[in-house]
Amino acid sequence: MHALAGDRAPNTDLVLTGPEALSYDDVATIITEITGRPVVHHHLTHEQMRDRLTAQVPPEFAAMLAGMDRAIAEGAEDHTTDTIQRLTGGRHTASA
Repeated sequence: MHALAGDRAPNTDLVLTGPEALSYDDVATIITEITGRPVVHHHLTHEQMRDRLTAQVPPEFAAMLAGMDRAIAEGAEDHTTDTIQRLTGGRHTASA
């Protein structure tokens, strides 16, 4: 809690994750199980995502967001951190 409520910021990026890395399909399955309502993740190509986003934001920003989505789908964020345990004094740690 110190990082969130302390007088001074920790002067670093805090990457907060849960205890395991989940895919979009994993998240859809969990939401379905918890709510009892079907949730499906629709896989879009980079171009499909970019084109959908272009309807909402400038094309350059849409391309950047679609690129980030592609990187995440390819595993760029498939990791966990122990940041929450360290910041809250929790005893359980996740792999870094």
